[in-house]
Amino acid sequence: MERTSEHRAPWDCVYARGDDQGCQSGKVPDSDDEYFEVLCLCLLQAGLNWSSVRKHWPRYREGFLSFDIGRLSQATAHELIERPGAIKNGRKVEAIIHNAKEFQLLKSEYGSFHAFLESLKPLTEREQIKSLAKHFKQVGPETADYFLHSIGFWG
Repeated sequence: MERTSEHRAPWDCVYARGDDQGCQSGKVPDSDDEYFEVLCLCLLQAGLNWSSVRKHWPRYREGFLSFDIGRLSQATAHELIERPGAIKNGRKVEAIIHNAKEFQLLKSEYGSFHAFLESLKPLTEREQIKSLAKHFKQVGPETADYFLHSIGFWG
């Protein structure tokens, strides 16, 4: 199936609704903060109902400081858990903070998260997925695969 870039939100994907007919690839984010927000979306939705995530996403954005990498990397799990709108799952909150710090390291090394992703292109899909899972907490192979698909990496 040919992948196109017609939608932005991963929850619009037919794959997310369990349709086995396939899914169109998402839109390439415009900034590192947008990449990070999509990564967090993929992380947060694991184990949750997509319609619930979609319904509460504006609240999550507020609770997680609009997914501002710099602000999140300085936050503590306690601070975020206490914020209205943030989820209360400590492991996921700690993962978001860790992942914000990892994003900053990758940005320092590569210049941008997009440049880091470009460095993965010579690898096989399996190696690309393993690389993401290695760098980020609460991002296993399925979440990494969904993230890469959601950002149009394979589109």
